[in-house]
Amino acid sequence: MTTNAGDNPSHLDPRTVEEYFRLGAKSAFTLHAEPPVVMEIDPGREEIELRTPAAGSEPEVTAFDRLSLLRVQRDGTEWFRLVVDAREMHYEAYVLLESIVDQLKSGASFRHAVSEAVSSLKDLLAGRSRLTEEKILGLLGELLVLTHAVDTLGEEAAMTAWLGPLAEEHDFAFEQFDAEVKTTKSESRVHVIGSETQLEPEPARPLYLVSIQLTRAGLAEQGFTLPSVIADLRSRLDQTRRTFDAAIEGLGWRDADADLYKVRHQPRSTPRAYLVDEEFPAITSGRLDRVVPQRPHVASVTYRVNVTDLAHSGIGAPLDDFCEEPE
Repeated sequence: MTTNAGDNPSHLDPRTVEEYFRLGAKSAFTLHAEPPVVMEIDPGREEIELRTPAAGSEPEVTAFDRLSLLRVQRDGTEWFRLVVDAREMHYEAYVLLESIVDQLKSGASFRHAVSEAVSSLKDLLAGRSRLTEEKILGLLGELLVLTHAVDTLGEEAAMTAWLGPLAEEHDFAFEQFDAEVKTTKSESRVHVIGSETQLEPEPARPLYLVSIQLTRAGLAEQGFTLPSVIADLRSRLDQTRRTFDAAIEGLGWRDADADLYKVRHQPRSTPRAYLVDEEFPAITSGRLDRVVPQRPHVASVTYRVNVTDLAHSGIGAPLDDFCEEPE
């Protein structure tokens, strides 16, 4: 273990913290002389710990998945040992311990110092996390289409048509066509296509790309959040409520994390449908088979398609009054 007993770093920047985690060996720092406070970075376990002589009552950390507190004996003295699980949050874990040390330097008890520090990072420490921005937009788009389908077809038919949670190639399979829903917050209709099969029509089944544009709503009256869209859709369901709940949980949604989704969105434009035919600029496995040598060695394909200037199509029920009609 590397012990930097003579060092007393006032602050480590994110790059320096990452360098210590890449060292492969433990690094320890004395951060305060009286009371003595030692911080130790353990790259192998991806943990950061703080040690200080035990005084007063223990802080309450059992509510936080990423924190553990022990009393340990060192040289005949009992110490508090606070350990932070720093996986995927190296710098945030360091900032937490730095905040505790600042409180101790100001004369606070260990219990008070920990309580004050964790209050600002409680969501992260509890292991709570949001979906990525890309997944939020994707789920919003599918749920907007699903809400419209429920209103048009009824809940059972709409839920049967929704294939997104089943990891099928296309998001919806309606009676007369399939639909792949793509949502963007850019000013142009630029969409990420995640595989060479995502825009490949099934035999004798028309496939449409449904393009949805969203933007931040601020305080606009028509704005909505992901939790509000989910709540609105749930209110329309009866027989299929449990199926819906299981589906969104499978996609990463957790009701307990609803307060993490504060951004409000609104439509930037009316959704448009694009028929994915021979003229549509899609990279498909069939097209790759014809032009790529040793095709089996291409493991995956991801690309962006800009449909802004393409002619959009008419689409059948139930999305005929969801999407913009062509002129």
